[in-house]
Amino acid sequence: MPRTVSGVFVRNVLQTACPGYFALVWLDAGPALSGADFEFVDDLPATCPRPDAPLPEAFRNAFAEGVRVGLEARGKGRSVHATRIVLRDALWSEIDSNPWSFEVAGRYAATEVLACVREDRAPRQAGRNARTDRPIPPMPSTRTRG
Repeated sequence: MPRTVSGVFVRNVLQTACPGYFALVWLDAGPALSGADFEFVDDLPATCPRPDAPLPEAFRNAFAEGVRVGLEARGKGRSVHATRIVLRDALWSEIDSNPWSFEVAGRYAATEVLACVREDRAPRQAGRNARTDRPIPPMPSTRTRG
């Protein structure tokens, strides 16, 4: 990857269907450090708000798989750039979150990271029901609780 892309936010929310889909994810992307095509690092806080518990491992794994597949889809079976993804924070729902909602969020993340590199721009909100005209919201773990 030619440069670091920090502060990517992906929103995959569809709560009018059954099952619903709910995944909000914050991440950073940069060049892989080990020489591998794809690296995934979990730098999540101890708890991810709503429902204030650690992000389930199945959701983390699905997100990583979605990013990997998304990067490889653009590179015809191989990652376009040797990429390191650092998962910074996430929101999930006991009712509407599932591995598929996080895998799709991962694909959106790959698309946004590659677009930022290609267009030499800062990240915008990405994903289903993303609000591209609004700034990226702060990570829940950095918000001041009052």
